Amino acid sequence: MKKKLKIFSPVSFRLFDRQWIKNSLLLICLTGMIVPAVAQQKTTIRILHADFYKPETDQGRNKLIGNVKLKHEDMLMDCDSLYQYADSNYIEAFGNVHAVQNDTLNLWGDFMTYNGNSQLAKVRNNVVLKDPEITLTTDFLDYNAFTKIGYYFNKGTIKDSVTTLISDEGYYFTQDDQMFFKDSVKVYTQGYELYSDTMKYHTVTKIISILGPTTIYGDNRTLYSEDGWYNSLTAHAELYKNNKITYNEFWGKADTMYVDSVSNTAILKNNLHLYDTVNNIIVEGNYGEVLKNNDYAYVVDQAVLTLVGNPDSLFVHGDTLSVSKDTAGNNVLKAYYHTKFFSPQLQGVCDSMAFPVADSTVYLSGSPIVWASGNQMTATAIDMLMNNNVIQEFHLNDKAMIINQLDTIKFNQIKGRNMIGHMKNNELYLVDVDGNGETLYYPDDKGVIIGMNKALSSYIKIFIENRKVKDIIFIKKPEGQLNPLFLIEPQEMKLRDFQWHIEKKPLQKEDIFLK
Repeated sequence: MKKKLKIFSPVSFRLFDRQWIKNSLLLICLTGMIVPAVAQQKTTIRILHADFYKPETDQGRNKLIGNVKLKHEDMLMDCDSLYQYADSNYIEAFGNVHAVQNDTLNLWGDFMTYNGNSQLAKVRNNVVLKDPEITLTTDFLDYNAFTKIGYYFNKGTIKDSVTTLISDEGYYFTQDDQMFFKDSVKVYTQGYELYSDTMKYHTVTKIISILGPTTIYGDNRTLYSEDGWYNSLTAHAELYKNNKITYNEFWGKADTMYVDSVSNTAILKNNLHLYDTVNNIIVEGNYGEVLKNNDYAYVVDQAVLTLVGNPDSLFVHGDTLSVSKDTAGNNVLKAYYHTKFFSPQLQGVCDSMAFPVADSTVYLSGSPIVWASGNQMTATAIDMLMNNNVIQEFHLNDKAMIINQLDTIKFNQIKGRNMIGHMKNNELYLVDVDGNGETLYYPDDKGVIIGMNKALSSYIKIFIENRKVKDIIFIKKPEGQLNPLFLIEPQEMKLRDFQWHIEKKPLQKEDIFLK
């Protein structure tokens, strides 16, 4: 079936206007005729040589056979044979067709028609277009010698010094060293493969402009974008729309990405999301960098780390969130400076938090405070042992203290050198006190507080039920007594170093951003 031709006039080309490019590519659909926008003086095709000449007046043409050579404007052509149509400035060339323009652009094919008035050449079968920058091979090519624009359809392959490009259709603006590709675009180089719907390529700078859905594969990393550019020489990409990057078990997205494959660095800006699909960890923020061959990354500006759990996730904020490698090559997550975290069952503040993924332990340092099951826990350092991002144990190391508020003046208090808090179903149910144990709590009988119990023991076990002290077992003989409330002075109701920090507690997820 003969391909239907549409007329397109390339008036005032703005090759660097991205939106214009997109609109133009939509308008140029299956066009085989490119009509010059500027009027040109019509000149006659000149026959320079032929071995044999035969007029065919009944068909209005002349037949030339053998070493046929002709010239028109700045183009020289030769072929095995051709038909020259009288009074139409039109030829049909057959066999070993070769055209040369300005001694730089060469065009070969098995068959060609050429209109001297429009300077449009239609070359078919085994077509090769070659200039100093690229070599194009296809079976269907229309080339306008006046505008120096080529159009191929039904697939073509372009090769230059660094890339191989394949697409169903494309345009080559030879004067501007620009190529436009449409439908099933594939790009191959030594370091990556690119698949696209629509793109532009500059044959001198080797820059690919992404104008539609595009995926780049290379070095265990995949990039996806719908708007941006990629430099084939420097392996640098800048992406601006629906951007996504994947690397091994990680994937991320951001409004803007700058990726350099040579230095293995990436910069992500605005609404960035990074996902660890193995450990169910999400990092979000507005600015991040991935450096040192993916050995280090950090995120700032509203940075949030989410430990995805069941049923509740833990949200962590710090001025900076980072991911680095330990000596064994495992990831270590860190949040530092003004760190806060929140889940419905667990809240806390500290200066910095470290989470070596391999040992499933979160380390809190810098005046850490943790609230769990209605209890405030403090120590010089606190470790949280996790399983599937759910807290199993708290290790309160040095100057450990747990406080539970009963009312505005009464607090159950546990103090010791070190403590271990045991969690079940996100609730604290057992506390082990190791060394210098002190307790101050208010036992009740059927909901009625019967006094204040204050005791000392080196090792203590405290059992908690429904967020209240159910039982206390003193492993070593305790020293202490139960006193009725009316005999207790206010200064006796708090252990030494008692501090209640309820004003620092995040009450909802948004509070983790409050300083």
